[in-house]
Amino acid sequence: MSNASASGAAAATTAVPDTLLDAIEIIVGGRNLDAQTAHALGLVDELAADAQAAIEVAAHLAREYVLTGTGRLAEAFARRQAALQRWASPQSGLSRAEVEAHPRVARLLAQARAVGREKAVQRALDCIFFGLEQGYAAGLKREAKVFAEAVADPEGGQFGIQAFLDKKSAPLPPRPLIMAGSPEEQALLERGDLLPVGTPFYPGLTPLPKYQYAQGVIKDPTTGAALHGDPKEVEKHFIVPVPEPSPAGVLVYVLVSEVNFNDIWALTGIPISVMDDHDQDFHITGSGGIGLVVALGSEVKREGRLQVGDLVSIYSGQNNLFSPLVGLDPMFADFGIQGYQEPNGSHGQFLLVQPPQLHAKLEDLTIEAAGSYMLNLGTIYRALFTTLKVTPGKRLFVEGAATGTGFEAVKVGVRNNVKVTGLVSNAERAEFVRCHGATGVINRRAPELAGCFTKVPEDAAQWAAWESAGEPLLATFRAQNNGHLADYAISHAGELSFPRSFQLLAPGGTLTFYGASSGYHFTFMGKPGAAAPADMLQRVGLRAGQSVLVYYGLGEDLVDETGIEIIEAVREAHARIVVATRTDGQKEFVASLGFGDAVRGIVSIEDLQRRYGADFAWPSTMPAFPDPKADTEAFKEAVRLFNEINFKPFASAVGRLLAGPDNPRGYPDMIFERAGQDTLGISTTLVKPYTGRVVYAEDMSGRRYSFYAPQVWMRQRRIDMPTANIWGTHLNNAYEIVAMNDAVAAGLLDVTPPVVVEWADLPEAHQAMWDNRHAGATYVVNHALPRLGLKTKSELFEAWAAQSAEAADADDAATIFQ
Repeated sequence: MSNASASGAAAATTAVPDTLLDAIEIIVGGRNLDAQTAHALGLVDELAADAQAAIEVAAHLAREYVLTGTGRLAEAFARRQAALQRWASPQSGLSRAEVEAHPRVARLLAQARAVGREKAVQRALDCIFFGLEQGYAAGLKREAKVFAEAVADPEGGQFGIQAFLDKKSAPLPPRPLIMAGSPEEQALLERGDLLPVGTPFYPGLTPLPKYQYAQGVIKDPTTGAALHGDPKEVEKHFIVPVPEPSPAGVLVYVLVSEVNFNDIWALTGIPISVMDDHDQDFHITGSGGIGLVVALGSEVKREGRLQVGDLVSIYSGQNNLFSPLVGLDPMFADFGIQGYQEPNGSHGQFLLVQPPQLHAKLEDLTIEAAGSYMLNLGTIYRALFTTLKVTPGKRLFVEGAATGTGFEAVKVGVRNNVKVTGLVSNAERAEFVRCHGATGVINRRAPELAGCFTKVPEDAAQWAAWESAGEPLLATFRAQNNGHLADYAISHAGELSFPRSFQLLAPGGTLTFYGASSGYHFTFMGKPGAAAPADMLQRVGLRAGQSVLVYYGLGEDLVDETGIEIIEAVREAHARIVVATRTDGQKEFVASLGFGDAVRGIVSIEDLQRRYGADFAWPSTMPAFPDPKADTEAFKEAVRLFNEINFKPFASAVGRLLAGPDNPRGYPDMIFERAGQDTLGISTTLVKPYTGRVVYAEDMSGRRYSFYAPQVWMRQRRIDMPTANIWGTHLNNAYEIVAMNDAVAAGLLDVTPPVVVEWADLPEAHQAMWDNRHAGATYVVNHALPRLGLKTKSELFEAWAAQSAEAADADDAATIFQ
């Protein structure tokens, strides 16, 4: 949507046809077109509506044309033939200079110059104007010649193809976006197509505007690159269309929205740019909140649970509602968090959601509190009760215990009779956590813990010293827990805290984590203890027919007795097996052992190295990454290289052996890892998301292991070891929200009163979180509450009415004064 068309500004006086401008924007812009836009431009003649399939509509049109020679297909064919006749003749009267000077084309050319795409764009324009000047047939021949030249050009096609494969292609030109403070904004306000932030909205009575304010990330108008960085510098206030609900959608007018670290990751672009996952030129942040239902899709109306005007708390999880995996857990069905993985979050005036996202507001909470807790408290509810299944009387260690999700974990744990010890950064926060019932508190800045919180060094000669450096931490924990270590740990502070939290686990303990504030390169030292492979398979619940990748051979010896025992145990469980060997000789030896059809294939690392050469390297450990905050681009490049060089060749070889209709990438259901190697980074990236487990059976003590954190927490993968576990966890599902709300209503859980920031102050609130200067445990941003403390829709409407009356009185007084 151009600024001119959005604001109603007068069109340019140039005589350049809109159809030519549309064509240039499509060819040079390279952006996706949705079906409606393609239909409006005449690129598509017919759209399949509602339950119709495209093939059904096409067959009907073809049948009508063949039998009668008439109908819409006949009309479309006639239009095409007439157009071809027109195009056969040169088109006179068009000046290339005039076309390139047109604002719609000049914008594209400027962007191409800014990112180094000018040569390719000029080639495209050369072909377009050659066809206009010489006719359609000559233009096609010219296009074929120029295309061949471009592909052969080392600075053209060859460079572009390599850049695409390396995910380094120059950004495409962004579509124009209306910014707050622009002349277009004022025109929309004057026409009533945009409501000022804070406007009272009475569902069913207030007309729905065409546009809305939103805050989040945008693309650079000059280059098209995503604008990431410090929140106060990059967070923008812009204007976008109000979406319409699909048959299974609901539109909500947002009253307050949750402020959390999902916003931070989206704004900073760490660890990845959220803009890479969609084709929009903006990304509205915000995950959850509270609002009023203003429009319902037809299927939602028919279901009847929700009504226009309902006051509802908004859960931010979205998933594929039609996937069969919903029956296992909705989070396993293409799950994404709105405002982070999904681009249209709650920091906008209106929010389009799925019906399971909306829940009746709890009566005893204020409206601002009811819009504050679903992400933070919901994350902890799943972590404690679904992932860890905590037991009263057990001991729990919590990182970052004084704020955010860490503080929620302390409160929920204490309320459920779990003995909680919290990690904090100063004495004031220690006292705060202690006052909320914690059994123990550890100040990570205490003198005896100086230098304690680090990653495990890669140098094996330093491993024992690193473990010894953690003894003061263990002693401090034991002193506050009757000599015991932790049964559970909740980690979210990142790569510097994670190794020590794992070290704090007692035998049989489990650590779960859902974030990594200080970095994503996780390391830990293994714990003593071993188990029989068959016992580990039983413990993790391997089922017949599932697929298992087994590593065989830690060196070059042909015989790996433990590897053979593992393969035999997996075969006895009637699973499908793929074996990965270090050498070709080991591959031949395993093939000769007579495992039969149970072994679906064998992948040799030596063979992959021979075939891929410099494009494949089998890692001895997870490569260290640069600091994602201090050197973001170098960090992203290191992650890309790991995926391209270390992971993908091996994953492709395994995937080809296990791929099927329901598992097209061939993810193994389980990977049986080996204690004598550190390929955990590969295994946790390869094992099936959400339900996949990486399993060890051998003694892991005295050895270092490493992996990339987001692959475990965001995909909820699990690492099961003989005497400890590391399990990823991530937000929660809609049913867990229902159970959590029941617990809140019953007084078993409590909602922390949020800090409320005003709409204009959102970037600064985000910056305070990024700098770890935030004091509140939870935050919300106020969109439209006239005052705080309201609890019901009636109170809200009354306050809005009073606010409007006061504004009217003020206007009358001003008029009289004038």
